[in-house]
Amino acid sequence: MEREPDSSILNSAKILWNYLKVDMPLEKADGILIFCSNDLRVAEYAASLYHHGYAPWICPSGGVGRLTYGLFHKPEAEAFADVLIKAGVPSDVIFREDRATNSAENVFYTRQLLIKHNLTYKNLIVLQKPYMERRTMATLTHHWPELKFMISSPPISFENYPFEGFSTSDLVHVLVGDFQRIILYAERGWQTPQPIPDEVMGAFNLLVSNGYTREFIDPAASPSIPPQ
Repeated sequence: MEREPDSSILNSAKILWNYLKVDMPLEKADGILIFCSNDLRVAEYAASLYHHGYAPWICPSGGVGRLTYGLFHKPEAEAFADVLIKAGVPSDVIFREDRATNSAENVFYTRQLLIKHNLTYKNLIVLQKPYMERRTMATLTHHWPELKFMISSPPISFENYPFEGFSTSDLVHVLVGDFQRIILYAERGWQTPQPIPDEVMGAFNLLVSNGYTREFIDPAASPSIPPQ
């Protein structure tokens, strides 16, 4: 059984957390795009933004995920839509994109869907988990450079992020894995390169040296990118 992270591990993990969040200010937009995941709190946040008049429609994007099929037993977009409807969002303003299995596919399949439904999407609010904000930004600026967007996530702190079935140790592992993707995907031309301060790289190296590599990907792995 993995031991609980000590203070040095937690401090380094929080440095990664703060780096991976980009904290863009929000204003009203043409629509809300959700990059779906295993965290349904993002759907609850989207519903709140809708009810506060930030956008007239919501597009949850996500297919059958490696980590979520056993959790939801349906595409992520459908699970997120269920939460949105339960929170009072009308079904006819929810446009489900249920094929994407990675961030690049979220972009390509969503763009096709928005065109199909003749929706305006010059300026979007894009929602993610807090620690995936920066990677989402890097994906959008690379694969959808003409889009104006604001990235946001539920206002949950590092300390309060763990939930049932997802411990603080799990969070540290995924932070390290997501940071590795920031580096590798940029090197391979799949995302826009990000500046990395020395403090952040030092925190990453400390966590790697302490074995928090469970969510590492094969450096030779390539994401599926459908034709435009």
